[in-house]
Amino acid sequence: MRAAVLLIVFGLLAACQTVPGRSGAANPGGDALPRLDSALAGSYDNHEQVQRTGAAAHAGTALAVPHLREHWQALSRAHGGSLWLWRLETSDAPHPATATWLYLLSANGAGVTLTPYRALDPATAEKASSAPEKFRFVAEQWAELAPCAQTGTWKEDRFIAQADAAACSALLPGLGAAAALLPLRMELDGDMLRTATFADQARGANASIDARRVRWFTGWAAINGGGPKARAGNNDWHLQKGLRLSSEGGRAELRWRDGAASGWSLQLERKTYAERKQDVLQLNVIDDADGAIVDYAWTNPQATAIGFNLGWLQVGLTQETAPRP
Repeated sequence: MRAAVLLIVFGLLAACQTVPGRSGAANPGGDALPRLDSALAGSYDNHEQVQRTGAAAHAGTALAVPHLREHWQALSRAHGGSLWLWRLETSDAPHPATATWLYLLSANGAGVTLTPYRALDPATAEKASSAPEKFRFVAEQWAELAPCAQTGTWKEDRFIAQADAAACSALLPGLGAAAALLPLRMELDGDMLRTATFADQARGANASIDARRVRWFTGWAAINGGGPKARAGNNDWHLQKGLRLSSEGGRAELRWRDGAASGWSLQLERKTYAERKQDVLQLNVIDDADGAIVDYAWTNPQATAIGFNLGWLQVGLTQETAPRP
């Protein structure tokens, strides 16, 4: 019975290797697809969700939410639509996982259909990601996963799409370990991307990954050789340039001028204080020995610069105007 199911699945995959965009007519009159094309690009990270739910997971009262990083990367226009790479990567030990899907976004009436493709050779997806400007779709290199297509529409400023989970699950045996990270639904709401994959179903029917768009900050730090107990007049400053931190839990180790670890790190994160109904961009000083936050500064979450002067430690970070991937 299992062999028969696998034969059927592989038959479906082979039969579905068609050129994206030729299976249905596009509706160029709607604005749903252009809106989505202009809103999607970027990296997303659910650092805050992981931190918020960590205590319950540690106590055993809830399943842990995986730390997921996602990246939407535009490739090219296609017949009646656009081609994108959607990369999902979990960093949780001991079983990190990565999946990269090619998506055709095509207009469908007043909405958009998002059809996934699987690279028959993983190297094909990696090549497309590293050199998107050279990407050319070759049908023989991809398998269309039509039963897993999501259909969605804009509801004011939110784009919401969903696949037929039952129909999509029939393809799972042929997808291997990557099947766990195959998206079933998504919601794009400004800088928030809420995604549900097959892996998330273990946490409940409505479970999702709540990831926020990543911004990158670069800058410098100057740490006094005397550390937090440095006396006034101590001019033993160690300048460290080229710091780069993401806004969603990005971390950078502080080092002395000879390159040795100082014992402290910086962390930049978006943080919500529910009791105060306050959302901030927060810069933490971390004690590497125990992971404790020894000091911090915060500002408006949309701020493009953040820094502080603690006496023994000075930091200045500015948002990149043309962020790298």
